[in-house]
Order: sequence, then C-alpha cells, then structure tokens
Amino acid sequence: MARVFLEKVRKVFDNKVVAVDGLTLEVPDRGLVSLLGPSGCGKTTTMRIIAGLESPTSGRVYFDGQDVTEVPPEKRDVAMVFQFPVIYPGMSVYENIAFPLVARKMAKEEIKKRVEEVAEIFEITDLLSKRTYALDAGMKQKVVLARTFVRRPKVYLLDEPLTAVDPKTRMELRTILKRLQSDLGQTMIYVTHDQSESLTLADKIAVMNEGRLLQYGSPEEVYSNPNNTFVGYFVGNPGMNFINCSLAIENNVCILDAQDFRHFLPEISPSFAREIGQRSLIVGIRPENVEVSFTPRENWITSQCILSEPIGSRVVLHLKVGEKVIKAKVPRVEVEPGASIWFHLPIEFLKFFDGETQEAVKA
Repeated sequence: MARVFLEKVRKVFDNKVVAVDGLTLEVPDRGLVSLLGPSGCGKTTTMRIIAGLESPTSGRVYFDGQDVTEVPPEKRDVAMVFQFPVIYPGMSVYENIAFPLVARKMAKEEIKKRVEEVAEIFEITDLLSKRTYALDAGMKQKVVLARTFVRRPKVYLLDEPLTAVDPKTRMELRTILKRLQSDLGQTMIYVTHDQSESLTLADKIAVMNEGRLLQYGSPEEVYSNPNNTFVGYFVGNPGMNFINCSLAIENNVCILDAQDFRHFLPEISPSFAREIGQRSLIVGIRPENVEVSFTPRENWITSQCILSEPIGSRVVLHLKVGEKVIKAKVPRVEVEPGASIWFHLPIEFLKFFDGETQEAVKA
C-alpha cells in the first residue's frame, strides 16, 4: 500500500515531444485512480514514470512521502500489467502465476495457497495444470492478472489490461478487479481510453489530453461537472452536446440565443445573464438530459429527426435545428426519419463554457 504523489512531472522526448506537461497528481493510499484520455495523451508515459521505467525530464515522484524519482524499478515494489498478455509459454498456468513468488524464495506451502486463492478469484482453477500456449487471449490475460495479484506490492499499475479481450471476459474482469481492489485495500492506478471502464472502476478519474491534466475528481464529479468542453465530450456515450450561444434579457427574462433557435431560461437570474452574457459562450448538455416530445409543446424547440441510433434499451435521436444537430438519448422508441420532434433543455443540466477558452463558467 502506498500514497503516490507526482509533483510537476514533465517528460520530453528528443527535446521536442512533450509527453507529460507539468503533471501534479496525488493517488491516495488504497485508492483506485484511473488515468483516462485518448491515445497519445501521456497516460502510459505517466504510468511508466511511476514504475521507474521512464525518468521524468523534470519533477519528482514520491511513494508515501519518500522521493523515489531516482530509485530503479525493481526497488519500487510495484506490479504492472500491460495491454497485451505477457506469459511464459514453457510453463504451466500454475508456474506462470507462482513465478514472482518463487523468484522471492517464498515457502512452497504459501505459494500453493496464494496461487490457488487467486486462481479461484479469476475462475481459472481448472487451468492450473495446462500449458499457456493453448489458451485464448482472454484466458491468457486472466493468467497475467492472477500472476500480478498473487503478489502484494505497494502499487498495482494496469495499462489498458482489458483492451485485447472479448466483451464477455472484459465484463467479468471489471467486476473481479473492482472486488479485488476493495478486498485487498491496495493502491491501484488504471490506464484506459475507455471512459466506461473509468466510470465503473475508479474512485477518482484523472482526465488527460496532450500531456496535461484537465480534471481530477470522482466519476460523478467528472461526469456531471466537466471543467471544459474536452472532458464533457470525451466522458459520456455519446458525449455532451455543445451549442455556441449568447445570453440576452427580454422583459427581464433570460433567453439563450443560438442563432438557429432561441430558448427561454426564466430560471437564470438576469444578473447572472448580464455577467456572463458579455462574452461568447458554449452551452453544454448531456444527451440523456435533453427532454423530447412528439407533440407540440409551448416554448419548446421544434426540430427534425434525421437519424435514430439504437443503443440497447435506449435510442439516440439526432435532432436538426437549422445547421445544428442536438443528440437526445431517450428510452427505445420508433421514430421515422424526418419526423418533427420538440425538445427542451432543462436549466438544471445546462453547463456554460467560455467560447474562447472552452473552460467552464462558474455561476
């Protein structure tokens, strides 16, 4: 168990490519933190710096307050899992899982106990005697994860460990990893580009892009109150709707003016509207928060449905108003292309962003 703290960490490759840019981040002891972002955002480089596989160009790395920036990987007491399973093909499943314990000269009885315990957790007890070359990718990754969790290091580092497995195994392993982290009380850092994995697994999410930390908070906080438009769009399925707009006051009532449509927002105080209405704005709302009606509603916005996109028990309606398209995620319903639909943007779900910086505007 360990508290991990990164202080102003910067990593530059070839004196020109900035992979990590001034990252300060605290991973609490026993916490499960997800580094979330698109490919090339710096999350894997950050993990490698924590592991000691990369040295930061500047900044420091601390474990429990101790500076480990210059400490080699083998002395940091971390366990790491990569995207693609790395196994020892000449060994059995049992020997693969037991290997790190054998290397530490642990007693055979304790090794057997630990291997059997972790094999049961990952549901591979019946595979222990088998050779690993015959296993599929999902089973191989289970073996790799079992080999990792058979140890008790200070920190577990998982670099997109579920990307290469089938959907069924992915769901199984998500559940197992969350339970393991809770039961073992170990510090875990989980790298992924899949926002659903972060939202499901993590206690806290660090959203990164272009080497910078954009937001760090609980899944609920990151989802409901994005710091900027990138976070709002990247986290969510589909991402947040964004509308360039301005705020105006008519008869002491606030009106959202999006050029293609106007929307009354009587709940917004005129003073707030005047305060932020002097700048260009972007208003954001998540598709599941857009209310729709299939019959005319007073003061609702008239649109044309140009696409109906089923997603399980729900459907995403693409609603066109002028040149803008607003997505609404609603319970499954049959809608003909071209049908008229009226929608409403509830004030409690609207988020305002600065039109130039794209950073959130606080009320």
